[in-house]
Amino acid sequence: MEKLKLQLEKEKELYRELFINAEKGFKDLVKKLKSNFSCINCGVCCKVKYSKLSPDQIFGLANEENDKISKEYIKLFAPYGVNKGFIYSKNNEISVEINNNLAKKENNNKLSLSYIESILSKHTEPVYFYYCRNLDENNQCIAKENSFLCDNFPDSVSIILPENCAYKSWQKLIMDTIKNEIEPEIELKITEILNYRSKFSCNRTGTCCKLASSEFSYEEIKYKALNNDRFAKQFAEIFTPYQDIETARKVFPQYVDLLISRCAENEKLNFYYCKHLKDGNICAMYESRPDICRDFPDNPLSIMPPSCGYYAWKEEVIVAAYTFHAMKQIYDFYFEKIKNVFY
Repeated sequence: MEKLKLQLEKEKELYRELFINAEKGFKDLVKKLKSNFSCINCGVCCKVKYSKLSPDQIFGLANEENDKISKEYIKLFAPYGVNKGFIYSKNNEISVEINNNLAKKENNNKLSLSYIESILSKHTEPVYFYYCRNLDENNQCIAKENSFLCDNFPDSVSIILPENCAYKSWQKLIMDTIKNEIEPEIELKITEILNYRSKFSCNRTGTCCKLASSEFSYEEIKYKALNNDRFAKQFAEIFTPYQDIETARKVFPQYVDLLISRCAENEKLNFYYCKHLKDGNICAMYESRPDICRDFPDNPLSIMPPSCGYYAWKEEVIVAAYTFHAMKQIYDFYFEKIKNVFY
């Protein structure tokens, strides 16, 4: 049990480190691609700055938490719906409806109004609009020096940008790079890892046959099978549920407890055994066994006891497997975030 626990803890720490590295790699890529673009000074983002935070919340962050960005935001931007002498520390309770309506009214040209409508259409929660205090009557910047908020804009790959903003091409380039270069490379590496599994073989410990587990009950698996779920159909054909977890625990208590410990607090794990397993852990239908048996284990990130014949495979590829798993999670996440604001 201690060895299995140690294995799990080491993997958690490894994945945490590799996830941080993968995220840093993504941010470095984003920064590199951004250097190919520059502001065309359309001024829309200066006249229409949006935030989920109300003026009161921004003041709270600046005053109570000493947040650098909020402090700079207060210096640069004023919310729509206030007079020119507005001070964040006074009368900062502003109706979001009034704020939104005045932002539309004071930006009634086609480009700015379209931008405001786009922002509102992509948010289900309230959004506040702000404008830069340094704009003159001709929408020219009169600031003596740029703020870091201006220099770093856009500071997020998932920010909604005006239709003619040059940085929309930056967002599209990120999506194209992920879809056409990074994701195919990740899939190729994952395939290579899975193919390398063929260099190893089963030790016939019987653990996977005696203690198959699923978050689905037997009734749910049978229902999925009836609805042509290929995996569920094969699973239901060969596995039988244990009467209860205590019965399963008698087979290999440490392994069962470790699998259960990985579940979420409100998640139940169900255990099954193969009805075709004979004495000596011999499979009665080995030559005609289904793909779910032939392909097992199909993931080196699964928990395996050290006695498993594929444990050595797991040990060899674990770093690479977690690296590409982390990369896939990060790049898929940001791809969807950009897509949601881009289209």
